[in-house]
Amino acid sequence: EIHAELKTKSKMFCGCKNDPDETRPNVNICPICMGHPGTLTTPNKQAIENVIRVGLALGSTIADFSEFDRKNYFYPDLPKGYQITQFDTPLCNNGTVRIKLSDGSSKDIRLTRIHMEEDTGKSMHDQDLYDTLVDYNRAGTALIEVVTEPDIKTGEEAYAFVTEIRRLVRYLDICDGNMEEGSLRCDANISIMPKGSTTFGTKVEVKNMNSISNVKRAIDFEIKRQTELLLSGGSVDGETRGFNGLNGSTFS
Repeated sequence: EIHAELKTKSKMFCGCKNDPDETRPNVNICPICMGHPGTLTTPNKQAIENVIRVGLALGSTIADFSEFDRKNYFYPDLPKGYQITQFDTPLCNNGTVRIKLSDGSSKDIRLTRIHMEEDTGKSMHDQDLYDTLVDYNRAGTALIEVVTEPDIKTGEEAYAFVTEIRRLVRYLDICDGNMEEGSLRCDANISIMPKGSTTFGTKVEVKNMNSISNVKRAIDFEIKRQTELLLSGGSVDGETRGFNGLNGSTFS
């Protein structure tokens, strides 16, 4: 899964300024993106057009009808208590990304969907000795999410895929693609399937990878970890794991 913040002047459902360079916390907010009762949203036309441009570039089928849904979960950086996203009716279905590997070969990675959603705020754990602080300037910013079929087999292929998506969104000028700043983010869902089997193994989702090289490192580590678990007679727990860039490991 790749999330890309769109370069629009305003947020996804309100007129608040979309300014990733703003350093003052909680200045680009309003009752709409803060989820106050009684507020009504208005979709950002430019954001929708940007998603369609990505879909056309990747050979996706563009939907004739689409709608938004609420995904409910309770995090401090989600002021509404739910995220506005797309579930049954994504704007773009299917599509293909062709990647080039180090041995000169090419491979097509199938896409499941490309849909729109809004971003969360930003939790900061290192600004205060005792408390976590939350900056809602980013809350409500327009995002696209690109979801692939389970075609990626190695860390190298994932590296090539993220590189190609970043190249595309930069070429279309809809996202700056800076993973270090969080405007492009990748979540990797990894499972081991023994040779000869037709059943996928238990999936583990890895987050907190802030560079393309770290995506590859995290996947390579997780493949090794899950393989050793299964070969020793253990089982893989379905969970979300973070990535430690200092030692290249994942943690629950």
